[in-house]
Amino acid sequence: MILINPSIRDKIYYYLIILLSFALPVHDKLIPPIILLIGINWLMELNFKEKIFRIRKNIANKYILSFAILYILYIVGTFYSLNLSGSSGAYFDLEVKLSLLLFPVFFATIDFSGFRKDFYDKVQYFFVAGCMVSSLIIFVNAAIEYLGENNINVFYYSKLSFSHHPSYLALYYSFAIVILLNWIINNQPKKYIFKFVTIFLVLYFQLFVVLLSSKAGILGLTFIYFVVFLYLPIRIKKKITRPLIISVSLFMVFILILFLNPRSYNRFIATKQAVEDENKTNIKKTDGSVTRLMIWKSSLDVVKENLLFGVGTGDVKPALFEKYLENNFDDAFESKFNAHNQYLQTFIAIGIFGFLILVFSLLLPAIFAFRRKKILYLLFLSLAAFHLLVESMLERQGGVVFYAFFNGLLFYYAFGKEDENPD
Repeated sequence: MILINPSIRDKIYYYLIILLSFALPVHDKLIPPIILLIGINWLMELNFKEKIFRIRKNIANKYILSFAILYILYIVGTFYSLNLSGSSGAYFDLEVKLSLLLFPVFFATIDFSGFRKDFYDKVQYFFVAGCMVSSLIIFVNAAIEYLGENNINVFYYSKLSFSHHPSYLALYYSFAIVILLNWIINNQPKKYIFKFVTIFLVLYFQLFVVLLSSKAGILGLTFIYFVVFLYLPIRIKKKITRPLIISVSLFMVFILILFLNPRSYNRFIATKQAVEDENKTNIKKTDGSVTRLMIWKSSLDVVKENLLFGVGTGDVKPALFEKYLENNFDDAFESKFNAHNQYLQTFIAIGIFGFLILVFSLLLPAIFAFRRKKILYLLFLSLAAFHLLVESMLERQGGVVFYAFFNGLLFYYAFGKEDENPD
């Protein structure tokens, strides 16, 4: 039984997925209804036997579906959780992380053969466009506030980023830079004017990463450049002179922008001084990075006590809060901080098996992407792996949707569509 014409169904998928890529950096509230519409379209196909057949016949689809194992472990973790309801309970946590299940299922079962050939490129174009719109919105908002308050701080950090946490918006802009770097490395903009626009956009997004003043964002983008510098001579070898010179030049400009913005650069100076000050950790209010180190120490204490299975999906925050009090870490307890490290957060929740699944779901695809010269996917995984190290990225909708959506999409087009060599 066909409830909806296949050509109409494919168009709905095509435009909804592109719309999702555009909406991600614009505003969180746009995301749930788009995912819901994709899910409704998926259900209305009424071809579940065919979906199962697609998984069985295509090994790449099986691998994509394996990304959902992490979510299954979180479901298992609810059975030994004491805290089930409420904003910190297991049920809410499963709701936030639902994209870890939905997108592997979508990308493993949707028939992309009926999509227009420009689909993969369009998703990238519209994500970059969404980042452009997002940056213009926050800049105009900051300019209006500046006219009223005459306070230059409105152009920095959380005052600038009103629609997202600064670290996540910096993550989006960094991935837009990754997309643009991929075009430069693969010489995709053929005309001179498009090459100029691509380089200009990299510089433009680098400026916003610095203005957002997120240490995670700045360090994450720096890490990406070093991955590029290592990747080009090892895997490309031939014809790397131009992309390598451009990449090095862009990175040097990025560092220059950082030094020319003292409000951003001084955050690193303050962190260095705080870490070097042995007495700093004895006071109730600490520098953000010192706070993060103290949170990690408390998180490791919880991990050691619940190594095998964790405390359960819904009991992570109660376990952390108890440890904060035990360690006299009043600041973290009062602010109700999570682990600020997804690897530790997952380890605390569902134990060593969940931790290993998360690590290998990043490491193994990265190895394959490196070997098969899929640099866009490699850089995405590198960026995600770094941000997971300094943020509990899968605990917020903006992080989990970004990771699950692009991980499924890029894996499919890196390994399920090898003949088209999309990178």
